[in-house]
Amino acid sequence: MKVIALRGDQNTGKSHTINAVYTLLLNQGYKPVPGSFRTLNHKFFDAFDILEKNGLKVGIIGMGDYVRKAGSSVKDLLAQQFQNGCHVVICTCRPNKSMENSIRAYQPHHFVDKTRSLGDWNHRMVNLADANSLISLI
Repeated sequence: MKVIALRGDQNTGKSHTINAVYTLLLNQGYKPVPGSFRTLNHKFFDAFDILEKNGLKVGIIGMGDYVRKAGSSVKDLLAQQFQNGCHVVICTCRPNKSMENSIRAYQPHHFVDKTRSLGDWNHRMVNLADANSLISLI
């Protein structure tokens, strides 16, 4: 399973970027796999889902910053997507050795560093550019 991780510090727009990836993939014809969606964190709209197009399953993990309960670490969520038969997973993570090692356990893996916004006026542009970078690695 290929893992593509958006890596960045807290409050840099990782969740917004992953949500943009999700929307862009839907617009490209990917369809949600029934029964796979669940919300991981309501505050940030972090979600866990699987999208599929032409037999390619792409897992989405919108939470990679924190563990609120058992089974919700990046390591656990990646294992769940592996068990779900995902070919590719796009997730978020902080620059943290433990989280990064959980991602490195899968081959191939790619880290995309979150681009920092210059201010409120360009958050959307930066997040959209990062979303397109993630999608290009699928």
